[in-house]
Amino acid sequence: MTGPLAVLVADRASLTPAEIVTAAGDNLPVLFVLDHKTDDRLRLVAEALAPTVHADFADADGCAAAIAAAGAHAVTTFTDRLCPLAARIRHDVWSGKDEQRRRLVAAGVSRVRSAVLDHPEQVRPLLAGWGGGVVVKPVDGVASAHTWLLRTPADVDAFAAAAGPHRLFAEEFIAGLPRATPLPADYVSVEMVGPLAFVTDRAPLAAPCRETGLMWPTSLPETSVARLVATAGDALAALGAGPGSYHVELKPGPDHDEIIEVNGRLGGFVARAARYGSDVDVARLALDVAAGAAPEAPAIGWRRCVAVLLFPAPQAARRISRAPDRRSLGRRPGVLAVDEVRGAGEPCDWRRGTDDAVATVWLTGEDHQELWDRFRDLADHLQSAFTFTDERGEPVTGEDWPACLR
Repeated sequence: MTGPLAVLVADRASLTPAEIVTAAGDNLPVLFVLDHKTDDRLRLVAEALAPTVHADFADADGCAAAIAAAGAHAVTTFTDRLCPLAARIRHDVWSGKDEQRRRLVAAGVSRVRSAVLDHPEQVRPLLAGWGGGVVVKPVDGVASAHTWLLRTPADVDAFAAAAGPHRLFAEEFIAGLPRATPLPADYVSVEMVGPLAFVTDRAPLAAPCRETGLMWPTSLPETSVARLVATAGDALAALGAGPGSYHVELKPGPDHDEIIEVNGRLGGFVARAARYGSDVDVARLALDVAAGAAPEAPAIGWRRCVAVLLFPAPQAARRISRAPDRRSLGRRPGVLAVDEVRGAGEPCDWRRGTDDAVATVWLTGEDHQELWDRFRDLADHLQSAFTFTDERGEPVTGEDWPACLR
């Protein structure tokens, strides 16, 4: 290796600066690259941990020049919204949602119909023609922000009234195979970190299309896991994606596993889950692969089941009126860690997607059933412990999550 690994750094990443430096150790030099507008808190943390340069993240060529001037030989990121920038610096051409889907369909890996929308009303004929539903998100969207699942004309009415000034990407909704219980959901993700691949189960979505939790290891049989990993590999090949870390979301089907999307980064929460439940250092593996190393595939074995619950506020909520305290959540059955509990008086807005979770809590169980029972128990507790008001200050009631977990 002839220089450090450049890491584009921002908030809400699958690895924090401290986790990156810890995983890198003494034998893998890293260079942090921060936007010149980064707030002082993150800047001070990054500069205290590793050599740091500042650049304008709106200028990909300028970022590439700053990275080259610092002697870095490769660039990566663990922040979802910075993946397009990292792709431009590396000259990847497939990271946009529209181009990604076009390539997957052209290669025969995907059969999902899609369209780029310049106006929300353009979704109406798509819903009428596709029938089963339409998923709409910003072309450059991340973390399920501003994402809608539209099934009826009334859904389209609500979407059209609320859609912001985003260029939109619409895709045909594909239902996955139902599982034996409400937990987990009908979609999964395949985590591909160099030679390592494993499957993450997901909790059911909250309205209108928000992620609410992840679970490891998958409860799917080994034959299904092997098929899903192969499908994810086919998707990467169709995109021309090189060695690296990828988070591939899929819908298992009866005769065809369908790609939801491919993300060119280590999946959120994945390294932490592996640290809690297995013996594989996924963070270090991701750094090695990004730096150009070719490590052998480790065998991942799970000592226990692990989940992270991302508790969503109701879609109509705009402010938290009552919240539980962190200590009480830490005493709930199976709780490993409480990352975040937002307090009374704080604003909330579903349009921020996963980033707007009002509580983020890690759980463990000896087997899948115990984990699911504890996940439901905690979700029910949070449902009763939090209260919310809408934009007029009126109490919010009648949400269908977590009722769907039962």
